[in-house]
Amino acid sequence: MSESEIMNQEASRVTAGAATSASRPAHKSATSDDERKGLVDLDSSVVAYAKRMREEQEKLQAPGEPPYTDALDHNEEPPHIRARRKLIQRQPGFWKGLERIELGFEVVQMMREIGFGLHIVTKGPSDTANAWSEKLEWSKENIPDALVTVTEDKSATYGRAFLEDWPPYFLSWLAVRKNGLVICVAQPWNVDYAVGGRLQRPNVIRYDGTNRAEVDRLLRRAYERKGGEPLFAPA
Repeated sequence: MSESEIMNQEASRVTAGAATSASRPAHKSATSDDERKGLVDLDSSVVAYAKRMREEQEKLQAPGEPPYTDALDHNEEPPHIRARRKLIQRQPGFWKGLERIELGFEVVQMMREIGFGLHIVTKGPSDTANAWSEKLEWSKENIPDALVTVTEDKSATYGRAFLEDWPPYFLSWLAVRKNGLVICVAQPWNVDYAVGGRLQRPNVIRYDGTNRAEVDRLLRRAYERKGGEPLFAPA
């Protein structure tokens, strides 16, 4: 069986799992701005993907090779680093065995307590079949009350708030969710969105553990606003 056929089977399995979850009355699929969904990214938001990738890359380094650094743009990776990354990602159990990021789980718990319906939205690498099923398994084990969608386009998923660390993903989501709120777990690649940062914007808040009260306030506003109402009142 080709890898493409395997990946199609895995994608069907993920879709089936999400459909089964969606059939529960407490978590109907969101279809309008009246529904209060809190979206949750996995990698580097609630799952320590970057930490594990660094550890595995270091095991493959040759003597005297420069230290591995996080690849913020995969298009700029040297070919041998990209090959190693793909090799690591394809190892059985890589995705399922990733550690939790407790800072991200603090935000998940805030969403839960406020009343959001939790919905995990994570990118599935198109050439890594095992990622799709293992991401589903990890999600069901660690956040069992959430719907799960593994996708190649997060911007297509409705929500009022989105826990997402990676700027290109949350900006594309905001482009079609003008009233949405983004909470990004503090990572080196989103420091410009911190308070006082050069890219700071009102509907993106970077959570570093010290600003819990402000994150809670904004999440409550996102939850309580009427359908179609702006996140912030016009000046």
